[in-house]
Amino acid sequence: MAKRASVGRRERTKETAKRSATTRSKRTRSARGKASSKASSRRPAATSKGGVRKRTSTQSATARKKTAARATAARKIRTENVAEPSRLASAATVVGGAVAGAVAAVTKRLPWTKSDDDAIALLERDHRRFEDLLKQGEETTERAVKGRTELLKTLTTELNLHELVEEKILYPALKSHPEARDIVLEGYQEHHVADVLTGELHDLPPSDEQWGAKFKVLKESLEHHIKEEENDMFRRARGIFSRDDLRRLGAEIARMKAEST
Repeated sequence: MAKRASVGRRERTKETAKRSATTRSKRTRSARGKASSKASSRRPAATSKGGVRKRTSTQSATARKKTAARATAARKIRTENVAEPSRLASAATVVGGAVAGAVAAVTKRLPWTKSDDDAIALLERDHRRFEDLLKQGEETTERAVKGRTELLKTLTTELNLHELVEEKILYPALKSHPEARDIVLEGYQEHHVADVLTGELHDLPPSDEQWGAKFKVLKESLEHHIKEEENDMFRRARGIFSRDDLRRLGAEIARMKAEST
């Protein structure tokens, strides 16, 4: 009887050890699987002939410059005085905004405000180009793989350069004026949204049914951004800067574009 009990205990001990070994093996395999999954998620998206994320060296260089410009702008914003403004300062800001709006309305009708070489005219020219590209892209179908690929490449290259010159030249010049600060900060964020959407479009095959829907969202976002800039930001800029200021900024924009192409 005692012998059978001893044999039973040994069998139960063996079974327990076997189950523990199996559990440890499963945990090891699970840990290895998670590590492999994390490593895969860190790998850059593969480039394919089907139109999935294929960036040129020019696009990458411009994107890096734009990222650096945004980082610089963010640091400046953090280091600026963010204390609660006094009532007098708040009133001055409101009055300044009203005056800038009134001046913009008047200067808009002056003969020198539509010079071809000033900063606003150059940026508005880019806007008309984007509207044309966005219209072309919206009219494509899932069968237009090559056309969509080339159009997105062109749009991304030109949009990156446009955002770069705004963030390096116009936005910093405007942001120091209280009546333009908020709209400039919104401009940075709207550029970021456009970058996210174009990046996601590069990651989708042009034949994917989601491509057209995502492109439409990009189109609506950019059209809203263009309207905000031209109806608010640019009008304020014309009220703040002189003709010579705008031409000087325009020369800087033209030079940066020439150096980046």
